[in-house]
Amino acid sequence: MKKLKIGIDLDGTITASDQSIAFFRLLTTCLYDHAEIHIITHRELGSEAAVSQELHELGIRYHHLAITGNKADYITGRGINIFFEDTDEYFLELQEAVTVFKIREDGNFSFDDKKWIGSTRTTLLI
Repeated sequence: MKKLKIGIDLDGTITASDQSIAFFRLLTTCLYDHAEIHIITHRELGSEAAVSQELHELGIRYHHLAITGNKADYITGRGINIFFEDTDEYFLELQEAVTVFKIREDGNFSFDDKKWIGSTRTTLLI
């Protein structure tokens, strides 16, 4: 089995809640020596130092930090095979071989209505 390469979004995924921060702190700590961990975020270019400091303060361990608006290209180019994300648009172009874990948070789920929030581009009504 080839080494797992895990991509994790920061905003709305790691930071979705106190529980998600605790989960990703534990996940990245436990898997650091067994998988290649990539933090992939769509923030302002040149903010690497601030993002790195934020991840340190959150206790998130990682091997690579990517600040990019094109997460699919980054994931495909690096052979990442597990991806945690809260925004559908970022995983629409990923191959079926990439396992995606969608994080539920206020921006993509209506807790009052108990329904997912999506656009016509990302949602197929059944």
